[in-house]
Amino acid sequence: DASQAVLGQRQLAPESLLWALLAILGLVLLVFLVVPKAKLQLWSFFYFLGSRDKKPEKPNDIKLDRNGQHCRRMKIVFIRHGESQWNSVFNKGWKIFLPIRLVRALIKETFMLFKRDSIFYDSPLNDVGLKQGWDLLTFLASQPAGCREPGSCQKPVEDLQVEDIVSIIRGDAGESVVVSSILRRAISTGLLALSPRLLKSSITKDRVHLMTSLQEISRNVDTLSITPARKVPKIPPEEAKMKNIGDLMSHYYKTRLDHKHNLGNKSFGMKANKRQNAFIKWVFDQKEVDCIVVAGHSLWFREFFKSYMPKSSQHIAKTAKMANCGVVAFDLYYNVQHGTKVIRIPPESVKEIYGGFEVKGSKKQKKE
Repeated sequence: DASQAVLGQRQLAPESLLWALLAILGLVLLVFLVVPKAKLQLWSFFYFLGSRDKKPEKPNDIKLDRNGQHCRRMKIVFIRHGESQWNSVFNKGWKIFLPIRLVRALIKETFMLFKRDSIFYDSPLNDVGLKQGWDLLTFLASQPAGCREPGSCQKPVEDLQVEDIVSIIRGDAGESVVVSSILRRAISTGLLALSPRLLKSSITKDRVHLMTSLQEISRNVDTLSITPARKVPKIPPEEAKMKNIGDLMSHYYKTRLDHKHNLGNKSFGMKANKRQNAFIKWVFDQKEVDCIVVAGHSLWFREFFKSYMPKSSQHIAKTAKMANCGVVAFDLYYNVQHGTKVIRIPPESVKEIYGGFEVKGSKKQKKE
């Protein structure tokens, strides 16, 4: 019988072996069809084992010629996402209780098996993260009007004050575009913090562009998206239930996200340097825009600063993560000098608008 065949006590006929293999294959295909996240779970396993994601552009000390004929500049604003549910499980509370937190999370994850939702994959904001988003919204809304002089919004970050940059972020001055990682915690942070901007602008003019190139740098499963390529994500259920703003966030998820640049999950070949280059190319392809507002992730931001600040610079942005819901602005330059592309962030242009950088101890590293 079958048990004897499995134990090697009886020879299995070739046609029976074929039928057994086809049955197993059919079962696997059925799992992939019935369980939407099965393919993602398999991919995450291979990605964790084989990925070399942390391969950013190498920095250099080539001096930037800002007066060059082809030199271009763009103001960039980085907004780091709020705290996530992944943090609630692995990075909060006493380590001795980690197994308990993990078991609870796994039980919740089981009930999400047939849904496009997860605690671990594409981890959404937790309650603290949503509060951080609210606090950032309040800060942005409370700042006085800036860029009061004609043409002042075209100045580099280096020559602007905090209120000037906040006015640009709010959409009150200048021409800016909002982009985001394809991961939900970055999207929700951007939509929540910039909701006053979106309320007063038209759906066709002001949308958040989702970009695979901004996906976080790591092999962990929380950096993998549960949203297919060329699709917009579904709002996390807990955010849709939020008092006062849940309906508005649901509306934004349906109407204010542009999926053109959502190429799906990063691949083995889409290492950090490739994603950095793709983002920079997109930035300088923009016409009639003087600022890009980016909702994204701490490691991606830190590696970007490390890659494009001078190699000799000791700026804090190269070693410290931005705080949750922190906002940092800077100037990004692009030039071709003697046939060599020079992409540079002048350290003196970096401005901490809100939250700044996470620093261990009481003293911040000197900015150079």
